[in-house]
Amino acid sequence: MKKSCLCITSDVHGAILSKNYADNSEVFYGLARYSEAVKQLKKQYDEVILLDNGDAIQGSPLLTVSNQDDTYTHILSYVFNHLDVNAINLGNHDFNYGESTLLRYIRDNKAELLTSNVLFLDNPLGKSKIIPLANGIRLGIIGVVTDYIPHWEKPEYIGHMQFLDPIETVKNEIESIKEQCDKIMVMYHGGIERDLTDGHPTETLTGENIGYQMCSLEGFDILMTGHQHRSFVTNINGKIVAQCGANASEFIKIDVNERITVSIENMSNFAIDRQIEPLVSLLEKQTQIWLDQPLGNIHSISLRIHDGFLARLHKHPLVSFINQVQKETTGSVLSATALFNSVRGFDPSITMRDLVSTYVYPNTLIVKKMTGKDLKLMIEKCADYFDIENDEITVSKDYVYPKIQHFNYDMIDGIDYTLKISNPRGSRLISCSYQGKEILDEDVFTIAMNNYRAVGGGDFDMVARSETVLDTNRDMVEILAEYIQRHSPIVVDHKENIRIIK
Repeated sequence: MKKSCLCITSDVHGAILSKNYADNSEVFYGLARYSEAVKQLKKQYDEVILLDNGDAIQGSPLLTVSNQDDTYTHILSYVFNHLDVNAINLGNHDFNYGESTLLRYIRDNKAELLTSNVLFLDNPLGKSKIIPLANGIRLGIIGVVTDYIPHWEKPEYIGHMQFLDPIETVKNEIESIKEQCDKIMVMYHGGIERDLTDGHPTETLTGENIGYQMCSLEGFDILMTGHQHRSFVTNINGKIVAQCGANASEFIKIDVNERITVSIENMSNFAIDRQIEPLVSLLEKQTQIWLDQPLGNIHSISLRIHDGFLARLHKHPLVSFINQVQKETTGSVLSATALFNSVRGFDPSITMRDLVSTYVYPNTLIVKKMTGKDLKLMIEKCADYFDIENDEITVSKDYVYPKIQHFNYDMIDGIDYTLKISNPRGSRLISCSYQGKEILDEDVFTIAMNNYRAVGGGDFDMVARSETVLDTNRDMVEILAEYIQRHSPIVVDHKENIRIIK
């Protein structure tokens, strides 16, 4: 019998080259290493099928530059075509740049699109695929993405799209293809909402992640998940379930032969395929020029972050700066921002490289009108980020496992407040004042924030239900860059307005 294997990437986030764009140092991840891995596997197997499970086109400076210019083949599609990727699924971040960029990525890909639970102009964007493997096994592949996307995405970016229930879609697709298949694999760009061993919920069951629930369906054999940037292979209700690390740091290898075996392969075990860099060399030069643009200087305060935990525990001047920009841009009374998972901050002389390494998401700026009651609920939700362990304040495990979520801890400027972390969740806010007066439930404030938080991302329902009074429809990196250029040398109005005590 001929030997067949599947190789599956997920949450690549634009990591084509094995390069850290913050300083151009070499790293042990990227599609350049994946290409070498595939070459080696093709020497060992009669057939190697390549699949991607979404979140491919957002997350690196190279892709940021690529997504701004639609006059040439989408760079991720170009690389996937070189690798000979057979089929792709979409992830939530693939919708971040709007319909035209997404459709360009799909159109330029030779790989077939699997995503069948997203309708565009009332027609499914993708469809299930049946692959007759070289060993004679007929493999059916179904692709779906989390239908939680409308909770995060700007409406105009998905205006012609509908997101169907992934479980109902999978159920229907299984029924449609089961007679033509020996094995069925579901590729779901979403995560696992329950503990892998005992099944208890590991997050609020909003529907964002429903991988565990999906395993209650009959009629399929393998579930590939994503979105959470985790790394595991397990068994749930008789199904093989797996997820691999982000940024092309890992891939999943599945041997589909007399029996199915699944392993996670680490990209650090493979050399860099030097044939990949020439594919992106022109765009890479443009990206480096863009990154090295000088924007401005900082006056008399450090915006470099050396310890992310301390920067959140004791609100860092970088937070004050971002909130300052958001308030001055919108005229809002208050402003909220988070420090993202990996944040470095700025040197005294700021370049675009510093900026995109610090503000890594393509967020836009929104202003909400919130009551004092909802504002205090928002702060209570933020307080969940901390916990007490060994009589010390630490980051709650809920924000580290199963997915790192430092980006869901906001710090608010324009008010003064104190959090007592030893109090139970929901009652940690012990004082909250505006201009020296305690905030009342009926008070009303305008507050600037990013679009992810504005639509309730991170389970901030109290924010989602508040009225939107301004949508700037402008990218935060663009807003920050323009502010730095206009106000250099930057004077940061830093106030220690947040007290966090045991």
